[in-house]
Amino acid sequence: MKIQIDAQLLVDFIAAVLGEDSEVVVHDLSDVNASLAAISHGHLSGRTVGAPATDLALRMLQECMQASDVSYKLNYRSKTRGGVLLRSSTLIIKGENGQAAAMLCVNTDDKRLLELQESVNRLLPADMAEQHQELLSASVDDVGQEILHSVLEQYPITPSRMSADEKSQVVKDLEQRGLFSIRGFVAKTAAILEISEPTLYRYLKTNTH
Repeated sequence: MKIQIDAQLLVDFIAAVLGEDSEVVVHDLSDVNASLAAISHGHLSGRTVGAPATDLALRMLQECMQASDVSYKLNYRSKTRGGVLLRSSTLIIKGENGQAAAMLCVNTDDKRLLELQESVNRLLPADMAEQHQELLSASVDDVGQEILHSVLEQYPITPSRMSADEKSQVVKDLEQRGLFSIRGFVAKTAAILEISEPTLYRYLKTNTH
């Protein structure tokens, strides 16, 4: 099915949906020296109709010629000549012969969104983003494995190189995290620390005194 669409009407429609912080562009790839065929909100990049194809447009054109499955690129960073960073996405439009004929590009200035995000972050407790404090899991085994991992990663050496005192401290830390209330993790921990279960129980008894 062959469809003809007015390029300027298309970019005006998409721009109206996205709002004034997004610039929509159509490139006619038959002439890369003056490929920009339609643009809305050109104030973002300062370009007008007749501007040349960008370096990415040329690269994607080459990629499309070499690999038929290349059709779009989402949410990459672009920069205007004035140094403004934009979030961009590009769709290659192929002609009847299967070759790249045009490109539809959307460039968005996220400045206002980022400012809003920063304002929201200032309302949240400062340490909320540092690391998670709770694992939301449907498997108790996953919970146990997470406790094991989070404690062991605090030690710069592997269990096979730990001293008896260090292994005793690991057991103490795991006990405080409630690991040994999960069935099977006494044996799993003993295997990982390369000690016997009686030794692990001895560490637990020692740590309670």
